[in-house]
Amino acid sequence: MLLVKLGGSVISNKRRYRRFRADVVKKIAYVLPKENLIIIHGGGSFGHILAHNYKITEGFEEWKKIGFSKIGLDMMDLNMKILKILIKENIPAVSLSPHSYLVLGKKVNFEIFKNLLDYGFVPLSYGDVAFDKNKGINICSGDYLMYELSREFKPEKVIFLTDVDGIYDRDPEEEGAKLIKKLSKNYEPKTKIKVKDVTGGMDYKIEIVKKIAKYSKVYIINGFYPERLKNVMEEKDFVGTVVG
Repeated sequence: MLLVKLGGSVISNKRRYRRFRADVVKKIAYVLPKENLIIIHGGGSFGHILAHNYKITEGFEEWKKIGFSKIGLDMMDLNMKILKILIKENIPAVSLSPHSYLVLGKKVNFEIFKNLLDYGFVPLSYGDVAFDKNKGINICSGDYLMYELSREFKPEKVIFLTDVDGIYDRDPEEEGAKLIKKLSKNYEPKTKIKVKDVTGGMDYKIEIVKKIAKYSKVYIINGFYPERLKNVMEEKDFVGTVVG
């Protein structure tokens, strides 16, 4: 089984509200397999901008209700755009909204994923607003879903598609930053990687991929080069980072 995360910075311009990169998603979809696949996507500019404005991660307050609804609508819209592209590529994807199968702080029930996979469908889920056992509301990040799905299904490969070539030894914008081709589970970043992201940014993502590596082989590659995704799937040389 293959578990793939379409990063929000790949499928959208994170600096411009609701700016979808349909051409990029089409190129990625073209190389994806038609079965034994789970796809998760991030929120990008469809989710993060309003989530930050409404302070969703700080928990429920009455005035945030409309923000919660707006973000949910935007994420459904983004999800439908991706779903349509996948179906055009004959990938039998089925959309699953996180708040329909989980509450943060409680054990996740992945029964619907198992049912879909048993019949040869491709589950498609995403980072989204969700209910939280302790805070009332919160953000369920795509990276959190990647971790929980990895624990549950232990896929052969877990692939993160980002807007950079992989994980660097420091912020990629710093002079002298070098791509780490093989990342140890004990790796600690030399500097904080400055990414404005309501789900934790790159440091959080590094911690997540290190945890996922306990269950699966993890790859971080640039989603703007779909041939690299194909190379990873075919066990060929690729540009990127492997975690193990």
